[in-house]
Amino acid sequence: MNTMKRFVRTYPQIWTLSYFALYLPWFALLESRNIRDCLILQLPIDRMIPFCEYFVVPYLLWFPYVGAALAYLLLKRPRGEYYRFAGVLFGGMTVCLVLYTFFYTGLNLRPAIDPEKNVFTWLVSRIWAVDTSTNVCPSIHVYATLAVQAALTRSGLEQRHPVIYRASGILAVLIILSTVFLRQHSVLDVICALLLAGVMHRAVYGAFPAYWPSRREPART
Repeated sequence: MNTMKRFVRTYPQIWTLSYFALYLPWFALLESRNIRDCLILQLPIDRMIPFCEYFVVPYLLWFPYVGAALAYLLLKRPRGEYYRFAGVLFGGMTVCLVLYTFFYTGLNLRPAIDPEKNVFTWLVSRIWAVDTSTNVCPSIHVYATLAVQAALTRSGLEQRHPVIYRASGILAVLIILSTVFLRQHSVLDVICALLLAGVMHRAVYGAFPAYWPSRREPART
């Protein structure tokens, strides 16, 4: 208990992670709606993009990718820098949820697949079983990826750990591509996520050009 108290005193910004107590049930509620009521929103180019089950690997790596970025920026970077990242990430995710609530969109792109073909198709079938092809525009997968990469760029990670930074950039591109190659999202969802990321980045970093100062804030690398 004392260890936990010391941790919270050292990193009081951890309170922001309570956002997931709002996000997860909200998203689950949106996913429970009748898929027949959604507005199909996709582009002709989407059917020209081949389905590729191998992209399930970067698609699933999105979860540790975002988690690792949260941990790094929370534990290793100045407090204000983390707050700005959290503002962009959680603010944009909330905008997505609001849009999903009032603008119920979906896709009709998923092909028939054989789950027993290989481990990759099996993983895709498991994802499709729990994640409906609704609540898609903008893509949270794409939006969060952009928010992470922008924060890592601003943190100066390229100068301190260039190999890790380049690996992060490559993974970010693969994650974004995975959303369309797995037919999880339309190209339109990706474009809207890019636009939202630009707006949120400008709003948060424009309003707080220097990180919020904090007393006794240790220098971290």
